[in-house]
Amino acid sequence: MKPLASMHIPPTRSHYCLASSKPSHARTPYLKSHFSTCCSAKASTPQVALLTSRSPPLGASTCTLYARGSSLHSVKALPADSTEADSSPRVIVFSTSSCPHCQRAKGLLGSEGVIFQELDVGGRLTLLGKIKDNSGRRTVPQIYLGGKCIGGADELEALVAEGRLGSMLAGAGDMDPLPEDLRAEVDMAPTEASSSVGSLVTPEAEGAEALFLAQLVDEVRASVGAGGLIQDRLGARAFGLPWKKEKRCFSGHGLVSWLVERVEGADRLEAAGLAVRMQELWLLKHVTNSAGFADDKDIYFRFQEDDPEAPLNMRRVWRGAVRPAAEVGESLRSEIESLYSHFLSADGREVDYQSLMASPDFETFVQATGELQRVDLFQMSREELMAFFINVYNILVVHATCDIGAPGSLIERLGFFGAIKYHIGGHTYSADDIEHGILRGNRPSAADPYVLLEHPKFGTPTFSAQDPRRYHAVNPMDPRIHFALVCGAKSCPPIRIYSAQALDQGLDAAAEAFCEGEVEVDMETRTITMSKIFMWYAMDFGTETNDVLRWIIPYLTNKEKIFNLQRLLDKEEEEGEFFVKYRDYNWGINSN
Repeated sequence: MKPLASMHIPPTRSHYCLASSKPSHARTPYLKSHFSTCCSAKASTPQVALLTSRSPPLGASTCTLYARGSSLHSVKALPADSTEADSSPRVIVFSTSSCPHCQRAKGLLGSEGVIFQELDVGGRLTLLGKIKDNSGRRTVPQIYLGGKCIGGADELEALVAEGRLGSMLAGAGDMDPLPEDLRAEVDMAPTEASSSVGSLVTPEAEGAEALFLAQLVDEVRASVGAGGLIQDRLGARAFGLPWKKEKRCFSGHGLVSWLVERVEGADRLEAAGLAVRMQELWLLKHVTNSAGFADDKDIYFRFQEDDPEAPLNMRRVWRGAVRPAAEVGESLRSEIESLYSHFLSADGREVDYQSLMASPDFETFVQATGELQRVDLFQMSREELMAFFINVYNILVVHATCDIGAPGSLIERLGFFGAIKYHIGGHTYSADDIEHGILRGNRPSAADPYVLLEHPKFGTPTFSAQDPRRYHAVNPMDPRIHFALVCGAKSCPPIRIYSAQALDQGLDAAAEAFCEGEVEVDMETRTITMSKIFMWYAMDFGTETNDVLRWIIPYLTNKEKIFNLQRLLDKEEEEGEFFVKYRDYNWGINSN
């Protein structure tokens, strides 16, 4: 028989049901094709749902330091001899979920026996604005005592080290920790529902065809080991000879023959049409992604779930309804952030990835990432696209670190971010693709030879002119994204959640926290020390070193540091040149 051409062959309108000579498989209740127009089909078709059994969420937990409440996450650290009468909070800590500096501040307060309340400000735009107006700071934690902000984690550590915290607490007495305007805003704040990842839902909303084909795939995969269709075979040919073993695959001819036998009323043409639709719905693929489906004995395919090189979120094809892309990204990010926060070390600087992976909710999260396969990226604004891909990048790194482990050597590190991938909206994206192709506006990577030679304009864009992913590149790019992406190293910024509505505010806070912590000015040696991020991605901040330094100034909060940096820049001709030193980047994994 002449092989069918690689083309779409629609199934006929006849009902498809499974036929089998084996009694154990007879009358297996598969949904009939949605192409059917027969009214009786609906009545005779069982209602089939693909649902995940969601484990109970990570609920309120109590430890020796504090117990997490529900809405505003009220937190108390009580001395051993405290009573209810003297347990009103003396300190308020404004924080966000899983912020390591917040963890550090809370742990320090608890170790000092200070009664405090934690207020999670994530997503509360009005409250965040009030806090910034009051303290002049955009970062968390912000710690209030005696009606004023006393600073963040670093300032709290200094107060404890100097022995001044006790006297400040005594001086404040029973005074409300918050000033009146903030107290009014906090008291008016509504209870926020916790975000959660949508589980797989009844696929009827997506049409019976997808469910029918997916169930056929399950039936084929179940036949392995019993003379079934799927086997390890010698695949691609060189000079007419097979040379490479392909695992868990089958020929196009073999699949068509199986479908003809199992799908009642289907001839080879109709069965090939079903296989074409399977490929269009990403249920199966050519072993080298180089051919469409064909009824051919020498062309091999495998099901997506059997692909050893499948992206991390394609180990099971998404079969449920799909929400807007921005909503999917934010809910997934909230879910992994919740998991992440439960496995931070006491000082907030390390993560127990092994325990995180063993958590019952991690598998639920992994399944939920499958929804990314079918999101529609074209429906998002620039801000939604930025927030979505920042969140997805950070999700991917945490997922990959748990699943395959962190890179242990320089060689492994160089390949890690190009190797870890998600399938998003019909295309595959590595972490490098997301960072350089999407968020940096399709610029060359920092490892491009021309970039290393300081001629970035000659570098090769991440996406070629023929690559459809280039349509999602963010232009103009925003340099602040460098302080939002978390690569899993100790020198990375803390993990955060970003939304389109609060994107500018969130990126400002991330940039401020990073620049204040990573930029130092020594006037005696006229030396500016800063992170290598400003060296690797200098072209994103400006054309000259001075441009980069001027970009940094608005994100510094220390007045003396601002004055000194501005003076070095403005008085260079009068007072002499200054020097820029780049701090070694700590690539050690943020894991314990």
